[in-house]
Amino acid sequence: MTREHIGLLLALRLPFFAVITKIDLAPANVLQETVDGLCKLLKGRNVRKMPYLVKDAGGCLSCARQLAEGARLVPVFQVSNVNGENLDLLRLFLNALPARRDWVDKRNDRVEFCIDDAFNVPGVGVVVAGTVLKGSVRLQHGQGPVLLLGPDTTGQFKRVQVKGIHTKAVAVDEVRAGQSASFAVKVVGGHNKEDRQLKRAHVRKGMVLLDPELKPRATRAFAAEVFVLHHPTTIKRGYQPVVHARTVRQVAAVQDMNVELLRSGTRARVRFRFQHYPEYLSPGTPIIFREGNTRGIGVVKRVLYDDVDVKPMQVKKDELAAPVVTPLGT
Repeated sequence: MTREHIGLLLALRLPFFAVITKIDLAPANVLQETVDGLCKLLKGRNVRKMPYLVKDAGGCLSCARQLAEGARLVPVFQVSNVNGENLDLLRLFLNALPARRDWVDKRNDRVEFCIDDAFNVPGVGVVVAGTVLKGSVRLQHGQGPVLLLGPDTTGQFKRVQVKGIHTKAVAVDEVRAGQSASFAVKVVGGHNKEDRQLKRAHVRKGMVLLDPELKPRATRAFAAEVFVLHHPTTIKRGYQPVVHARTVRQVAAVQDMNVELLRSGTRARVRFRFQHYPEYLSPGTPIIFREGNTRGIGVVKRVLYDDVDVKPMQVKKDELAAPVVTPLGT
Protein backbone atom coordinates (compact mmCIF):
# COMPACT_ATOMS: atom_id res chain seq x y z
CA MET A 1 0.00 0.00 0.00
CA THR A 2 2.86 2.40 0.80
CA ARG A 3 4.43 1.75 -2.62
CA GLU A 4 1.09 2.42 -4.33
CA HIS A 5 0.57 5.71 -2.50
CA ILE A 6 4.10 6.88 -3.29
CA GLY A 7 3.57 5.95 -6.93
CA LEU A 8 0.46 8.14 -7.12
CA LEU A 9 2.26 11.02 -5.39
CA LEU A 10 5.14 10.82 -7.84
CA ALA A 11 2.81 10.63 -10.83
CA LEU A 12 0.89 13.69 -9.61
CA ARG A 13 4.18 15.46 -8.77
CA LEU A 14 3.07 16.23 -5.23
CA PRO A 15 5.51 16.85 -2.35
CA PHE A 16 4.94 14.51 0.59
CA PHE A 17 6.17 13.46 4.02
CA ALA A 18 5.96 10.22 6.01
CA VAL A 19 4.65 9.54 9.52
CA ILE A 20 5.52 6.34 11.40
CA THR A 21 2.95 5.81 14.18
CA LYS A 22 2.61 3.62 17.28
CA ILE A 23 6.29 3.85 18.18
CA ASP A 24 5.32 3.23 21.82
CA LEU A 25 4.19 -0.31 20.91
CA ALA A 26 6.93 -1.33 18.49
CA PRO A 27 10.09 -3.03 19.83
CA ALA A 28 13.31 -1.16 19.05
CA ASN A 29 14.44 -3.67 16.40
CA VAL A 30 11.05 -3.63 14.60
CA LEU A 31 10.97 0.18 14.59
CA GLN A 32 14.50 0.30 13.17
CA GLU A 33 13.60 -2.21 10.44
CA THR A 34 10.56 -0.12 9.51
CA VAL A 35 12.62 3.08 9.30
CA ASP A 36 15.35 1.36 7.27
CA GLY A 37 12.81 -0.15 4.88
CA LEU A 38 11.11 3.19 4.31
CA CYS A 39 14.43 4.97 3.73
CA LYS A 40 15.53 2.27 1.29
CA LEU A 41 12.27 2.65 -0.65
CA LEU A 42 12.58 6.45 -0.82
CA LYS A 43 16.23 6.28 -1.94
CA GLY A 44 15.50 3.69 -4.64
CA ARG A 45 16.14 4.42 -8.31
CA ASN A 46 12.42 4.74 -9.08
CA VAL A 47 11.75 7.31 -6.32
CA ARG A 48 15.07 9.13 -5.78
CA LYS A 49 14.08 11.08 -2.69
CA MET A 50 16.15 12.05 0.35
CA PRO A 51 14.53 10.91 3.63
CA TYR A 52 15.22 13.03 6.70
CA LEU A 53 14.37 11.88 10.22
CA VAL A 54 12.94 14.94 12.02
CA LYS A 55 14.16 15.17 15.62
CA ASP A 56 13.97 18.86 16.60
CA ALA A 57 12.12 22.09 15.83
CA GLY A 58 14.95 23.54 13.76
CA GLY A 59 14.99 20.57 11.41
CA CYS A 60 11.19 20.65 11.28
CA LEU A 61 11.06 24.28 10.07
CA SER A 62 13.92 23.70 7.63
CA CYS A 63 12.06 20.72 6.12
CA ALA A 64 8.87 22.75 5.71
CA ARG A 65 10.77 25.51 3.88
CA GLN A 66 12.67 23.15 1.57
CA LEU A 67 9.59 21.08 0.79
CA ALA A 68 7.76 24.23 -0.31
CA GLU A 69 10.68 25.11 -2.60
CA GLY A 70 10.42 21.80 -4.44
CA ALA A 71 13.36 19.96 -2.86
CA ARG A 72 13.67 16.16 -3.10
CA LEU A 73 13.50 16.00 0.68
CA VAL A 74 10.98 13.71 2.42
CA PRO A 75 10.59 14.47 6.17
CA VAL A 76 9.97 11.36 8.28
CA PHE A 77 8.23 11.71 11.66
CA GLN A 78 8.06 9.03 14.36
CA VAL A 79 5.08 9.68 16.65
CA SER A 80 2.94 8.10 19.34
CA ASN A 81 -0.69 9.05 19.86
CA VAL A 82 -0.63 7.45 23.31
CA ASN A 83 2.16 9.37 25.04
CA GLY A 84 2.25 12.26 22.54
CA GLU A 85 5.90 11.77 21.58
CA ASN A 86 6.92 14.04 18.65
CA LEU A 87 3.33 15.17 18.02
CA ASP A 88 4.44 18.75 18.74
CA LEU A 89 6.96 18.51 15.89
CA LEU A 90 4.32 17.20 13.51
CA ARG A 91 1.94 20.05 14.41
CA LEU A 92 4.73 22.60 13.99
CA PHE A 93 5.56 21.17 10.57
CA LEU A 94 1.95 21.26 9.37
CA ASN A 95 1.50 24.84 10.56
CA ALA A 96 4.75 25.92 8.87
CA LEU A 97 3.81 24.53 5.44
CA PRO A 98 2.75 27.34 3.05
CA ALA A 99 -0.31 27.04 0.83
CA ARG A 100 0.39 25.50 -2.59
CA ARG A 101 -2.35 27.59 -4.23
CA ASP A 102 -2.91 31.32 -4.32
CA TRP A 103 -6.37 31.41 -2.76
CA VAL A 104 -6.47 35.22 -2.50
CA ASP A 105 -7.20 35.66 -6.21
CA LYS A 106 -10.03 33.11 -6.06
CA ARG A 107 -11.91 34.94 -3.30
CA ASN A 108 -13.39 37.41 -5.80
CA ASP A 109 -14.82 34.68 -8.06
CA ARG A 110 -18.34 33.26 -7.99
CA VAL A 111 -18.96 30.84 -5.14
CA GLU A 112 -18.06 27.19 -5.71
CA PHE A 113 -18.29 24.84 -2.73
CA CYS A 114 -17.38 21.15 -3.08
CA ILE A 115 -19.38 18.81 -0.78
CA ASP A 116 -17.65 15.77 0.69
CA ASP A 117 -20.11 14.90 3.49
CA ALA A 118 -23.58 15.66 4.83
CA PHE A 119 -25.26 15.39 8.22
CA ASN A 120 -28.70 15.69 9.74
CA VAL A 121 -28.38 17.73 12.96
CA PRO A 122 -31.44 17.68 15.28
CA GLY A 123 -32.94 21.13 15.57
CA VAL A 124 -30.87 22.45 12.66
CA GLY A 125 -31.61 20.25 9.67
CA VAL A 126 -29.31 19.25 6.86
CA VAL A 127 -25.67 20.33 7.17
CA VAL A 128 -23.22 19.95 4.27
CA ALA A 129 -19.45 19.89 4.77
CA GLY A 130 -16.67 20.49 2.28
CA THR A 131 -14.21 23.03 0.91
CA VAL A 132 -14.74 26.49 -0.54
CA LEU A 133 -12.96 26.35 -3.91
CA LYS A 134 -13.89 29.83 -5.11
CA GLY A 135 -15.52 32.98 -3.77
CA SER A 136 -16.65 33.67 -0.22
CA VAL A 137 -19.84 32.98 1.75
CA ARG A 138 -20.97 35.54 4.33
CA LEU A 139 -23.88 35.77 6.75
CA GLN A 140 -25.71 39.09 6.90
CA HIS A 141 -28.31 39.59 9.64
CA GLY A 142 -28.24 35.86 10.32
CA GLN A 143 -28.95 34.84 6.72
CA GLY A 144 -26.55 33.72 4.02
CA PRO A 145 -26.71 33.83 0.22
CA VAL A 146 -28.97 31.72 -1.96
CA LEU A 147 -26.99 29.07 -3.82
CA LEU A 148 -27.69 26.15 -6.14
CA LEU A 149 -27.33 22.65 -4.65
CA GLY A 150 -26.82 19.77 -7.03
CA PRO A 151 -26.79 17.98 -9.29
CA ASP A 152 -29.25 15.37 -8.04
CA THR A 153 -29.70 11.96 -9.68
CA THR A 154 -31.67 13.62 -12.51
CA GLY A 155 -29.11 16.37 -13.08
CA GLN A 156 -31.20 19.16 -11.53
CA PHE A 157 -30.15 21.87 -9.05
CA LYS A 158 -32.15 23.13 -6.05
CA ARG A 159 -32.13 26.66 -4.71
CA VAL A 160 -31.02 26.63 -1.06
CA GLN A 161 -30.11 29.33 1.43
CA VAL A 162 -27.23 29.19 3.88
CA LYS A 163 -28.48 29.81 7.41
CA GLY A 164 -25.37 28.96 9.43
CA ILE A 165 -21.60 28.52 8.95
CA HIS A 166 -19.11 26.52 11.02
CA THR A 167 -15.41 26.05 10.40
CA LYS A 168 -13.21 23.93 12.67
CA ALA A 169 -16.23 23.46 14.98
CA VAL A 170 -16.56 27.23 15.52
CA ALA A 171 -19.51 29.35 14.35
CA VAL A 172 -18.33 32.11 12.00
CA ASP A 173 -19.92 34.78 9.83
CA GLU A 174 -17.74 34.28 6.74
CA VAL A 175 -15.56 31.70 5.00
CA ARG A 176 -13.38 32.26 1.96
CA ALA A 177 -11.75 30.24 -0.80
CA GLY A 178 -9.31 27.71 0.59
CA GLN A 179 -11.16 27.08 3.85
CA SER A 180 -13.09 23.98 4.88
CA ALA A 181 -16.53 24.67 6.32
CA SER A 182 -19.96 23.28 7.15
CA PHE A 183 -23.16 25.00 6.01
CA ALA A 184 -26.63 24.57 7.46
CA VAL A 185 -28.95 24.94 4.46
CA LYS A 186 -32.67 25.11 3.72
CA VAL A 187 -34.62 24.94 0.47
CA VAL A 188 -35.89 28.20 -1.03
CA GLY A 189 -39.03 28.21 -3.17
CA GLY A 190 -40.60 25.08 -4.61
CA HIS A 191 -44.02 24.44 -6.12
CA ASN A 192 -45.19 21.86 -3.59
CA LYS A 193 -44.32 20.46 -0.18
CA GLU A 194 -42.07 17.77 -1.63
CA ASP A 195 -40.00 20.36 -3.53
CA ARG A 196 -39.55 22.41 -0.36
CA GLN A 197 -38.16 19.49 1.66
CA LEU A 198 -34.45 18.72 1.94
CA LYS A 199 -33.40 15.43 3.49
CA ARG A 200 -30.01 13.95 4.23
CA ALA A 201 -30.70 11.26 1.60
CA HIS A 202 -31.02 13.99 -1.06
CA VAL A 203 -27.37 15.05 -0.60
CA ARG A 204 -24.50 12.85 -1.76
CA LYS A 205 -20.75 13.13 -1.96
CA GLY A 206 -19.73 14.91 -5.15
CA MET A 207 -22.51 17.50 -5.18
CA VAL A 208 -21.67 21.21 -5.15
CA LEU A 209 -23.02 24.55 -3.99
CA LEU A 210 -22.73 27.17 -6.73
CA ASP A 211 -23.58 30.79 -7.37
CA PRO A 212 -26.77 30.97 -9.50
CA GLU A 213 -25.00 33.38 -11.86
CA LEU A 214 -22.81 30.50 -13.06
CA LYS A 215 -25.87 28.78 -14.56
CA PRO A 216 -24.38 25.31 -13.97
CA ARG A 217 -25.24 22.21 -15.96
CA ALA A 218 -24.71 18.58 -15.08
CA THR A 219 -23.05 16.23 -17.51
CA ARG A 220 -22.73 12.50 -18.07
CA ALA A 221 -19.73 12.60 -20.41
CA PHE A 222 -16.34 14.28 -20.53
CA ALA A 223 -13.06 14.06 -22.40
CA ALA A 224 -9.75 13.82 -20.55
CA GLU A 225 -6.04 13.48 -21.21
CA VAL A 226 -5.02 10.37 -19.25
CA PHE A 227 -1.85 8.51 -18.35
CA VAL A 228 -2.04 4.84 -17.35
CA LEU A 229 0.18 4.13 -14.35
CA HIS A 230 -0.48 0.40 -14.30
CA HIS A 231 -2.76 -2.11 -15.99
CA PRO A 232 -2.18 -5.89 -16.16
CA THR A 233 -3.11 -6.16 -19.85
CA THR A 234 -4.73 -3.63 -22.20
CA ILE A 235 -7.64 -1.19 -21.96
CA LYS A 236 -10.25 -1.14 -24.72
CA ARG A 237 -13.46 0.75 -25.40
CA GLY A 238 -16.17 -0.27 -22.96
CA TYR A 239 -13.77 -0.58 -20.02
CA GLN A 240 -15.44 0.68 -16.80
CA PRO A 241 -13.17 1.97 -14.01
CA VAL A 242 -14.14 4.07 -10.99
CA VAL A 243 -13.38 7.74 -11.71
CA HIS A 244 -12.45 10.14 -8.89
CA ALA A 245 -12.67 13.88 -9.64
CA ARG A 246 -12.38 15.96 -6.45
CA THR A 247 -15.23 14.47 -4.40
CA VAL A 248 -16.98 12.86 -7.37
CA ARG A 249 -16.69 9.07 -7.28
CA GLN A 250 -18.57 7.04 -9.86
CA VAL A 251 -18.15 4.25 -12.40
CA ALA A 252 -17.55 5.61 -15.90
CA ALA A 253 -17.25 3.71 -19.17
CA VAL A 254 -14.61 4.42 -21.81
CA GLN A 255 -16.71 5.44 -24.80
CA ASP A 256 -13.95 6.42 -27.19
CA MET A 257 -10.21 7.17 -27.34
CA ASN A 258 -7.66 8.27 -29.89
CA VAL A 259 -5.71 4.98 -29.68
CA GLU A 260 -6.73 1.41 -30.31
CA LEU A 261 -5.42 0.11 -26.96
CA LEU A 262 -4.14 1.58 -23.71
CA ARG A 263 -1.28 -0.07 -21.81
CA SER A 264 0.81 0.81 -18.76
CA GLY A 265 2.85 3.94 -19.41
CA THR A 266 0.80 5.26 -22.35
CA ARG A 267 -0.99 8.58 -22.75
CA ALA A 268 -4.19 9.20 -24.69
CA ARG A 269 -7.28 11.34 -25.09
CA VAL A 270 -10.22 9.37 -23.65
CA ARG A 271 -13.96 10.03 -23.56
CA PHE A 272 -15.72 8.78 -20.41
CA ARG A 273 -19.43 8.47 -19.64
CA PHE A 274 -20.84 8.14 -16.12
CA GLN A 275 -22.97 5.03 -15.70
CA HIS A 276 -25.37 6.03 -12.91
CA TYR A 277 -26.17 9.75 -12.77
CA PRO A 278 -24.82 13.07 -14.06
CA GLU A 279 -22.15 15.06 -12.22
CA TYR A 280 -20.85 18.62 -12.20
CA LEU A 281 -17.38 18.93 -13.75
CA SER A 282 -15.27 21.74 -15.12
CA PRO A 283 -12.27 21.72 -17.49
CA GLY A 284 -8.94 21.47 -15.71
CA THR A 285 -10.20 19.18 -12.94
CA PRO A 286 -7.66 16.42 -12.16
CA ILE A 287 -8.99 12.85 -12.15
CA ILE A 288 -7.84 9.43 -10.95
CA PHE A 289 -9.34 6.22 -12.32
CA ARG A 290 -8.92 2.78 -10.81
CA GLU A 291 -10.25 -0.77 -11.02
CA GLY A 292 -8.61 -3.70 -9.29
CA ASN A 293 -4.86 -3.24 -9.77
CA THR A 294 -5.38 -0.65 -12.49
CA ARG A 295 -4.36 2.93 -11.73
CA GLY A 296 -4.42 6.00 -13.97
CA ILE A 297 -4.42 9.78 -13.74
CA GLY A 298 -5.58 12.57 -16.01
CA VAL A 299 -7.09 16.02 -16.46
CA VAL A 300 -10.57 16.93 -17.71
CA LYS A 301 -10.16 18.76 -21.03
CA ARG A 302 -13.77 19.11 -22.18
CA VAL A 303 -17.20 18.66 -20.64
CA LEU A 304 -19.68 17.06 -23.07
CA TYR A 305 -23.37 17.80 -22.65
CA ASP A 306 -26.16 15.65 -24.12
CA ASP A 307 -27.21 18.37 -26.58
CA VAL A 308 -23.71 18.57 -28.11
CA ASP A 309 -22.95 16.54 -31.23
CA VAL A 310 -19.64 14.76 -30.60
CA LYS A 311 -17.68 13.23 -33.45
CA PRO A 312 -15.67 9.99 -33.08
CA MET A 313 -12.04 10.44 -32.13
CA GLN A 314 -9.43 9.88 -34.82
CA VAL A 315 -7.17 6.98 -33.94
CA LYS A 316 -3.44 7.64 -34.05
CA LYS A 317 -1.57 4.91 -35.89
CA ASP A 318 1.76 5.31 -34.07
CA GLU A 319 0.56 4.91 -30.50
CA LEU A 320 1.32 1.19 -30.06
CA ALA A 321 4.91 1.77 -28.95
CA ALA A 322 6.75 -0.01 -26.15
CA PRO A 323 5.32 0.88 -22.72
CA VAL A 324 7.11 3.41 -20.54
CA VAL A 325 8.35 2.43 -17.05
CA THR A 326 5.99 4.04 -14.55
CA PRO A 327 6.78 5.17 -10.97
CA LEU A 328 8.04 2.37 -8.73
CA GLY A 329 8.39 0.13 -11.76
CA THR A 330 4.69 -0.84 -11.86
